[in-house]
Amino acid sequence: MAARKILVIDDDTHLRESLAEVLDMEGFTCYEAGNAKAGIDSAKKNKPDVVIMDIQLPDSSGFQICQELRKFSKDFILIMMTGRFLSAEEKTQGFALGADEYMTKPFDIPELCIRIRQLLSRKGK
Repeated sequence: MAARKILVIDDDTHLRESLAEVLDMEGFTCYEAGNAKAGIDSAKKNKPDVVIMDIQLPDSSGFQICQELRKFSKDFILIMMTGRFLSAEEKTQGFALGADEYMTKPFDIPELCIRIRQLLSRKGK
């Protein structure tokens, strides 16, 4: 079975690289992007199974990227990361735009890996 592809979109280089490194060790193929434009381009080119992205990026909001990515594909799993508390309205907006899951930073990476595997198995991937 081919390795599942994960795209990490976050402007925090350290977090993005360490997340990709751990996910690589977990057997995933990782792609990284430091901003919204690079993330959207990478998603179109690499067709990831999972996109993990920060809700606040310098060039766009996670909500806008979510909308943009969903226009392109409904297939991948979209996990939004946030460093702050989200209101119920914000979460609802994200889910309405196509987010599958939220993680609040800092989070436990083994927990993230379990969530990714669960979401993939539910989608039959």
